[in-house]
Amino acid sequence: MSLTSPLWAQPTPADKALAEGLFQDGKRLMDEGKLKEACPKLAESQRVDPTVGTLLNLAVCHEKEGKTASAWAEFKEASALAASAGQQDRAQFADRRGSELEARLTRLVLEVAQAAPGMAITLNGKELSATAATGSGIPVDPGTATIEASAPGKRPWSQQVTLEPGPSTMRVTIPPLADVAAAAPAGAPPPAPQPPTQARPEAAAPGATRAGGSPMRTLGFVAGGVGLAGIGVGAVFGVLTMQKAGDVEAGCSGNFGCSRADVEANESALTTAMVSNIAIGAGLACVGAGVAMVLMSGSSEKAAAAERVWVAPSVASDGGRVTLGGRW
Repeated sequence: MSLTSPLWAQPTPADKALAEGLFQDGKRLMDEGKLKEACPKLAESQRVDPTVGTLLNLAVCHEKEGKTASAWAEFKEASALAASAGQQDRAQFADRRGSELEARLTRLVLEVAQAAPGMAITLNGKELSATAATGSGIPVDPGTATIEASAPGKRPWSQQVTLEPGPSTMRVTIPPLADVAAAAPAGAPPPAPQPPTQARPEAAAPGATRAGGSPMRTLGFVAGGVGLAGIGVGAVFGVLTMQKAGDVEAGCSGNFGCSRADVEANESALTTAMVSNIAIGAGLACVGAGVAMVLMSGSSEKAAAAERVWVAPSVASDGGRVTLGGRW
């Protein structure tokens, strides 16, 4: 029986010099309380030239930074390495600090509501075994954590949670992953376009506007506005007519004949009366047409396609009219 140990790439003198420089900078920054700058330097020093002393200092730095799970794992690793190297003092120190941290760890328990074939779960970008990770309290550093789950043919799921400093335990249930809609096979012809609702368009009557769309609704409001303006103009001329008629009646009352000014005032009153009648009539016609167009524009597209309706307002000297035509 033979025993073999794993072979590690031996750091070069340049690597050792770099690691020592990073270690010294990290120690100084940690003593100054600049933990966010100190911990990365110690971690890089440990990566370049792994030693028990650097690992212990990195664990202390992470503990001060509040990353209890990282510090706990590093103390446990340092304890094992120190014991194998015969450094009992360091082994006991790391073991004691690790046990103290274990009592106040933050743990995350993942539960899968429905496992899917080939399901993968990641925690802060690091993949976990879907079978081994679920149901167990995973030691995690306090703070924000992102949990993601994916599987072939399923929509990916993710959730961000806030983990409070321990001792605490948070449970997160990963819901069943929704199916992804099946994609069309490669090279398959696209679906044939549906035939249009109308076989061929029909020409509208001259001056007519088709119903069933937003243009008709807009025209309805425009026609209504024009109609209200016309009614307003007619009302103004109506007031002028009544004033002139009153003047004529006052001038001609008690006399054997009206003066020339009274005759001219009477003719002016007739003119303003005619303008008032035309304006009010046209205004009412436009308002009616506008109301009709707005009401017809509220119909659904299906009804509009099935019902060919047109409206044509017109104004003449004898008043206004609205022509409504269609085919049902």
